[in-house]
Amino acid sequence: MDRAAEIAELSGMNPNPSQTTPADTLVIGGGIVGLSCGLHLRQRGLSVTLADPGEARRRTSYGNAGVISRGSIFPVAGQNIWKKAGAYALNRDPGLRIDHRNLWRILPWLRAFLRASNTASTRKAAAALDPFVAASYDAHLELAALTGAGALIQRRGWLKLYRSEAAFAASAVEREMFAQYKIATEIFDASQLRELEPALQPRFARALLFTQAGSVSDPGALVEAYGRTFASLGGEVLTTKVGRLSREGDFWRADFDGGFRHARKIVLAAGAWAPQLTGALGYKFPLAVERGYHQHFALTQGPALTRPIHDVAGAYIAAPMRQGVRILSGIELAPRDAPADVRQFQRVLADARGTLALGAPVENEPWLGARPSTPDGLPVIGEAPRHPGLFFAFGHGHIGLSTGPVTGRIIADLVMGRVPDVPVAAFAAQRFAGF
Repeated sequence: MDRAAEIAELSGMNPNPSQTTPADTLVIGGGIVGLSCGLHLRQRGLSVTLADPGEARRRTSYGNAGVISRGSIFPVAGQNIWKKAGAYALNRDPGLRIDHRNLWRILPWLRAFLRASNTASTRKAAAALDPFVAASYDAHLELAALTGAGALIQRRGWLKLYRSEAAFAASAVEREMFAQYKIATEIFDASQLRELEPALQPRFARALLFTQAGSVSDPGALVEAYGRTFASLGGEVLTTKVGRLSREGDFWRADFDGGFRHARKIVLAAGAWAPQLTGALGYKFPLAVERGYHQHFALTQGPALTRPIHDVAGAYIAAPMRQGVRILSGIELAPRDAPADVRQFQRVLADARGTLALGAPVENEPWLGARPSTPDGLPVIGEAPRHPGLFFAFGHGHIGLSTGPVTGRIIADLVMGRVPDVPVAAFAAQRFAGF
């Protein structure tokens, strides 16, 4: 009896006409994390099916700042949250906009987030994230070499900009931790910054250059290159949304519109869509959706912007992309599929025009995407506590693009029963057992 017939007998069902031999692994999610998992698993000789709805523009991988950041060791939660709590709550700070009508939906996340907003939790998160993000750039280069996408990645660093000496001085603890973890930075004053990045208007007193950071000139094209290589290596791609996971004998079953697939193991890398599947299996993760907007602009005059920048006071990022300069907003806490609300983006865009000579937008409307956010700022990576053979790889927040390839390597090791070369105990799902 072949394997497909054996499964049909176990389940008491007729074989699905589209059912093939069960894959060793089914990866759910076709963004940077899911594709990185698929590529690493194929490199280890496993048969892999990847399921994704195929809506490329909806993936967070498409719309991020393109920064592969060595310095992304701090969670969003931190002691400085309390200094701005009133402004945040009233939507008076450009860095955060809250949909108050739906705030009740994320109360478990919000309570845990506020508990984690202290120095001790920040230092604990930084210790866990440091080896993870430290491995990210080389992990990207490894996959870029495999996929022929190396030209999309450059290492010019990225800039954090401060408009006053007082604002720069307030970052002392942060800079001390960068030094502690050997994250290379260089400090520039106003005149030095003008020489380094002449596209910027003279409104900044200090700048911090993260020299080890890389950047991607077209994140969407990078993900597409990974997808083409995955298929060329024999990976199966299903353009569908998985609606249900269940066990049938020794196999996992994934149901979707018009069919199902069986696999020995499942990797759930569906980002903000993951809770729909984990909740049905009894896992209640305190996740929130952090939405963000971007739009591309041409510069009307002067030199080009050569590296991504983060204006701390303006709460926006500007990144040079193939399509133009990408302006990205801060965080919007709102339901994943709620209608777009561009007020926050319009506010930061008006401010960004004081930094760069931005012309007309390239697109008619800003792009909107959704990031999965954990309250402690750490991703969920590892085998499910109560479901052997189910592996989680989601919750990366703002560092999904940076850490997608290293996550793929970690997941491949875990699926193969090996100990990853990056510590992942702090990312285990068990830390949310009380929810």
